[in-house]
Amino acid sequence: MFRYVKLLIFLLLAFASLEGYSQFDTEEFDSLENKILYNRQQTFGVVFHNLGLGIQFRTGKRLSIFKTRMWEFEFVSMKSYKQIRIQSYYPNARSYFYGKLNNAYFLRAGIVWKKLLNRKPYWGGVELRFIYGGGVSIGIAKPYYYYIIYPNPDGITGRLQLEKFSAKSQSNTDIYGRGPFSKGLNEITLHPGIHLKTGLNFEFGVRNTKIKSIEVGGGIDIIPMGLSILANNPNQILFPNLYLSISWGKRFNKY
Repeated sequence: MFRYVKLLIFLLLAFASLEGYSQFDTEEFDSLENKILYNRQQTFGVVFHNLGLGIQFRTGKRLSIFKTRMWEFEFVSMKSYKQIRIQSYYPNARSYFYGKLNNAYFLRAGIVWKKLLNRKPYWGGVELRFIYGGGVSIGIAKPYYYYIIYPNPDGITGRLQLEKFSAKSQSNTDIYGRGPFSKGLNEITLHPGIHLKTGLNFEFGVRNTKIKSIEVGGGIDIIPMGLSILANNPNQILFPNLYLSISWGKRFNKY
């Protein structure tokens, strides 16, 4: 957790320094004294969380001075906090996660509300918003394949075969390495559920028409029928995570 706090502080300082430079060099000043109240906004962003990463798109409108409603779409990868990478001792072999059944991803669609807590002063600065929301979440499971070694009758040479994990027949000495990502694409399964999130959004800049923000918070995906990532934790239902996202976008009016 401490390393995520340090990362957040570093990103906040980096954004602040960039904004300070742009304000006095290339960025057109847009004072809050004569600010237009724009009713629409769109942002694109990248999402980093403690169990993976992904991309994000939001679009929506301002409901009042203090509240904004956004449609949100995200696609993120998801790993198990229990999985451990193993480096195969066979030459030129790829590392793998012993006991892994599926690569997991989540496609999310929902609504996020942003409530203004602290407005920027007229010269720019940081604007703070509380965010909360949720929606549907589709878990995507793609089978994880291994190269398994089978000895030939001569007892000296062997052959490789792509297989899924089986605890009954495989030990880590039988595994040569992980298989290609393309293997198993035709076996993808979908697992519907819901997603909830809350956090704080820090918006930087001096131009009201441009959005540059960092957001930190937590969320959870709930898959009632379960989704299996590791063999020792089958049909996992809850997928909690802490996230940090960086977004860029614009405000505009649509009449």
